[in-house]
Amino acid sequence: MTSTSIETAIAEWSTLLGESGVVAAGTESYGASTTGTNRSIPAVLRPKNQEQVAAVLKIAQRCKVAVYPVSTGNNWGYGSANPVEDDCVILDLGRLNRISNFDSEMGVVTVQPGVTQGALREFLDQHDGNYLVPVTGAGPTCSILGNALERGYGITPITDHFAAVTKIEAILPDGTLYQTPLSQLGGSEVDGLFKWGLGPYLDGLFSQGNFGVVVNMTIALAPVPETVTAFFFSTKDDAKLEALVPTVRAVLRTLGGSVVAINLLNSQRMLSMMAPFPDDKAVDGVLPAQEVARMASSHGVPAWSGVGAIYASKEVARATRRTLRRLLGPVTDRLIFINQRKVDVAKNISRLLPGKLATRVKGMADTLSGALQIMHGAPNDVALALAYWRSGTLPQAGQAKNPARDGCGLIWFAPLVPIRGKDVRRYINMVETVCPQYGINPLITLTTVNDRCFDSTVPLLFDRNNADATARANDCYRALFEAGQKEGFLPYRLNIDAMDIMNTGGSGFAGLASQLKAAVDPNSILAPGRYVPRIKHSEV
Repeated sequence: MTSTSIETAIAEWSTLLGESGVVAAGTESYGASTTGTNRSIPAVLRPKNQEQVAAVLKIAQRCKVAVYPVSTGNNWGYGSANPVEDDCVILDLGRLNRISNFDSEMGVVTVQPGVTQGALREFLDQHDGNYLVPVTGAGPTCSILGNALERGYGITPITDHFAAVTKIEAILPDGTLYQTPLSQLGGSEVDGLFKWGLGPYLDGLFSQGNFGVVVNMTIALAPVPETVTAFFFSTKDDAKLEALVPTVRAVLRTLGGSVVAINLLNSQRMLSMMAPFPDDKAVDGVLPAQEVARMASSHGVPAWSGVGAIYASKEVARATRRTLRRLLGPVTDRLIFINQRKVDVAKNISRLLPGKLATRVKGMADTLSGALQIMHGAPNDVALALAYWRSGTLPQAGQAKNPARDGCGLIWFAPLVPIRGKDVRRYINMVETVCPQYGINPLITLTTVNDRCFDSTVPLLFDRNNADATARANDCYRALFEAGQKEGFLPYRLNIDAMDIMNTGGSGFAGLASQLKAAVDPNSILAPGRYVPRIKHSEV
């Protein structure tokens, strides 16, 4: 790829998309990343429809210029709107924001890349859609489609967001339209009702891959249940963790229809939601154990906290609460059940309390209300405040949080961990050993993705304005990966600076994936380096 070919491509794209469809990179919407990455981006393309996407890719092929698609670009902690490799033109799909084919009876809907969690919630509310949005903690401005393709997850009833995908339409690197056989044979409706289609399951190639640009995705929605009740539990004794972990597994296996996911959070992760980071107490950026203990005591934070939700009818919910008390009681110090009515009562009580106590009670009620909204499938940015704990400037009231724009330093380390007490302890010891060596506080969450496996999210928080802190945070990620590789704790998704991990030499996966890539994209113009290892033409 030469400067001449880039200039030629940009000229053709400008004719195709118009003046507003080709913009310079380097603005606050592009290029910034919470990971500290700084890529060279020649231009940003903003098509309005899938026909323009196809034409963009044809020009890219002809000029041999690489393009990198993003949905809304809010992939915080994994690279934001940046490409894996330098000199890729960003293909911003945010203008493709149509919601269509909503079937209120069957509970399926089709979304384009620019449809956000907030937009889908608004659409369902306007169309009497009695369904939950597959929300995440990333907030209302993040793409439904982008999260599903990255195999994101949540704690609403359909926890695995790619599992909810029933049909995909994509533009291949040569500009042709990909549809599944059922749709091509005239069965578009049943194609959207049945995930696996007919013949080889090729839709999976578009998840964590670079084989095409997904322009339409049909997803199944979870219906709103009769009741949604949050439950919170905790243990002050860290030594109980080995007993608590298999109990979590037992809860999911016993109550799988009504309790679908559980989060476990260590004390530092809880403190990050309850108190500002005390810079004056940190040593080389890390809070000493005695300071963590002091803060935990001051705020009433236990060694481990847990949260989940009951989605059920009133009768089933009552029985579920009894079962939770029976299972969790022996391994926890506290178990409480919260619904919106109780939160509203707490807010009313706070108005009658004096000064600081009123502020504390209201703050607790607001946090619980935000958590309940997410459990009800209504996105908010309550969890997004985590990104600002160590750095970044919170936006003014009424303006959406954007950690990349606001200067936050955040890299997610997200490994898979068996739901087994001794394995979780090994994992906790690993994180608590590695992170402080790089000036990172070990904030740990364990989220069940099924009844066998946790995904742990560890936010590597740092001062992005400090080049040394940024380098150390990225080194910390590598150190965690290498330690996890030895222990068997490997990530379920990667940030843009970690894609080289997929270059596993002569493995069967690398060979097959690279040959498939070479077959559909011989010039490697679509998202080069993203999950699929590069391959020399002589090796094809």
